[in-house]
Amino acid sequence: MTPRQSPSSGTAAPAPSPDPTSPVYRDAYSRINGVVVVGEGLADRHFRLLARAIPEDGAELLRLGAMEGRHARDFIGCGANLGVRPDAALAKQLFAPLHALFQECDSAGDLAGCLVIQCLIVECFAVAAYRAYLPVADAYAQPITAAVLADEAEHLNYGEQWLQARFAEVGDAVAAICRRGMPVTLRILQAVAVDMRAIGMDPADLVGSFCELFEQSLVTIGFSATEARRLVFRSVAAVPLG
Repeated sequence: MTPRQSPSSGTAAPAPSPDPTSPVYRDAYSRINGVVVVGEGLADRHFRLLARAIPEDGAELLRLGAMEGRHARDFIGCGANLGVRPDAALAKQLFAPLHALFQECDSAGDLAGCLVIQCLIVECFAVAAYRAYLPVADAYAQPITAAVLADEAEHLNYGEQWLQARFAEVGDAVAAICRRGMPVTLRILQAVAVDMRAIGMDPADLVGSFCELFEQSLVTIGFSATEARRLVFRSVAAVPLG
């Protein structure tokens, strides 16, 4: 639809904000909320597995996991405020391949792979998603989303520091798991892109933010800017969002 033009200025009128009380919004929000709630709960589980695998950092990893558990409960509350139940069944189906990849790395003792999946891929994706949602969040969800967004930086930083300290040993493994994990994560977004638009988010903007954040993380841990850009580009190209 062509945006309506103001006869006096010739500039496009701003798009109306979606109505959180409308059936279309609430239906879309149930799936978005499900992805968020299940994703945060899965992050809690992953950090607990990491605490077992890295006992010297166990207390810190359990603390980070507990934060993710609180986030899941807070976002359940955001849905309840709108009278919406999260579509957990769909979200579990969407996250199953990523969780299976984490479990594969965990079973193989591949700590670098586990940390790339949870602390780089998932956390960069979460930060990008919450940044995109914050401007269109309802009044109840806005402060909760802002607080969660601040927390996620801690989780990202843990993974960056661990991988940076061991980059000479794990660089090749990091690149390999990025090539497998990034497309899996982007397919989750692909599955709910229409729902994101229905609640006022732009999937293309989210992907751009995610890619920028992920490139920055790869450079932080030791990749050159060119290497990081190439890894991200190939992953995004494999999952057209339409």
